[in-house]
Amino acid sequence: MNVLNHFTIPYKGMGDGIHNLEFNVDSTFFTEFKASHLNNGNFKVLVEMERKHGSSVFTFDIEGSTKTNCDRCTESIDLPMDGEFTLHVKHGTESESTDEIMYIHPETSTLNLSQIIYEFILLCMPLVKTYDCENDEQPPCNFRILDKLEPIEEQEIEKEEPNNGIWDSLKGLELDK
Repeated sequence: MNVLNHFTIPYKGMGDGIHNLEFNVDSTFFTEFKASHLNNGNFKVLVEMERKHGSSVFTFDIEGSTKTNCDRCTESIDLPMDGEFTLHVKHGTESESTDEIMYIHPETSTLNLSQIIYEFILLCMPLVKTYDCENDEQPPCNFRILDKLEPIEEQEIEKEEPNNGIWDSLKGLELDK
C-alpha cells in the first residue's frame, strides 16, 4: 500500500459544513518525495475543511520537528517547525490553479492532500536552522564552535583609523560657537 494513500479524502462524499481531519506525518512520508530538502521529521497536521456548494476552504495547522544540523554550531538538533496555511479549492480547470486557489473538476470524487501537506511543511522550514536551545535542560550545542563565534572584545582589537586626508583637518572644528 502506498504511504500517500492515507492522505486521500473522499471529497465528493463529504457534505457541506466544517470537517476536521488529522494527519500524522513521519519519515516514511518524506521518502515518497524524490529530491526532497527534507527527509525526516514528525509532524501533526490538523486540517479544517469548510465546504460550501462548489468550493471549499482548507486551513492547515502544522506542528512538529525535523532532525537537521544547526546553522550556528553544526550539531544535530530537532528543529521545531510550525505554520498555518489556507488553500481555497474551487470547481474549474486545473490550468487556472494558483498558489492560493486550486481548481478541480466538479466530478472529482477524491482529493489527495499529500503534495499540498508536503509543500506546506517545506514552507515551515526557517531560512536559518537554529532555535532557542538555551531553554533546554541539556542544550545540544557544540560549545567549542560557539566559543569561537563569540565576538572579540573591543579592547583586544587594535583599531587603526584610516587616513582620511582632507577630512582629518575638520575633526577638531567646533561648530557650536
